Amino acid sequence: MIRLIPYRQGFQYDEFFKNHENELPSKFFQEERDSYIIEDHQDPVGIASHFMIKSVAYLSIWMDPNKKLAEKKKALAIITERIIKKHHPSRIIARGNVPYMIPVFEANYYYAKGKDFQKIIEKWRYDLDDSIFDDEGFIINQGRMEKIPFGWFNTKDKGCGWISAYNLLKINGIEIPMRECAEGLQRWALLGEVAGQDITTEWLWLRKKGLSAQMSVIPSNTLALKRMKESDSGILLYLHGRGAHYVTYRNLNNGTFQFYNAVYGKKNHIMKAEDFLKKYSLFPFSSVIYVKKKK
Repeated sequence: MIRLIPYRQGFQYDEFFKNHENELPSKFFQEERDSYIIEDHQDPVGIASHFMIKSVAYLSIWMDPNKKLAEKKKALAIITERIIKKHHPSRIIARGNVPYMIPVFEANYYYAKGKDFQKIIEKWRYDLDDSIFDDEGFIINQGRMEKIPFGWFNTKDKGCGWISAYNLLKINGIEIPMRECAEGLQRWALLGEVAGQDITTEWLWLRKKGLSAQMSVIPSNTLALKRMKESDSGILLYLHGRGAHYVTYRNLNNGTFQFYNAVYGKKNHIMKAEDFLKKYSLFPFSSVIYVKKKK
């Protein structure tokens, strides 16, 4: 579990800083700014700090190059979301352009700008309430997205398809703007999304975006559960009392899964897949788009 601890409260990590003092830029400790120790399961993995000039956030970040790439990507996502929610900047300029950090920045939709990396915050983000997003920036509350159009309708009523696609791409390090995701899938719609997003077109669109995804062809809870357990992440399409619903899931590899936007606004929604379907699925005809586990 990634946590951000205010630097002044992190004295237990003095030895960590001493061991890495030659790698840590002195600016972390010299300027008045928000500074955090990045902790993963009580293990320090880096430090970050940021300050604002007008509408621009300037982020300095260092992470231990020996830590897993997935940890570094998640840490940057959490830091980025904290900056967005606290300051609502127009963009974030990040210092820390070293080779091992490049895939970390790119996975969070930062792009190279000179010696730095930059992330432009899209307009849709500030048309929406911060509570719609969890601590990593995943969409978890479709119920408050009536301002965002989708086909002939709005995202609150018909947008679970594009939301699930956006979240799945983000999980797999292919973050794109929300608007690009919604309008991209909308163009593939045949009926203006009267019946919601079609699972086949969503799967094809995700593959076009570079995601190595597969799809269960036969709607079946039994088959869907099997594919979920064989995958790292995916999208579950199931039927409930109000119709069909798409949710993104992440396999936590301990017998449980984290679900996004299943219960509107629920953070850290972690359950066994069997329990989830038993509780939320009305009929035994679920399907999945899934990304197989890496060998």
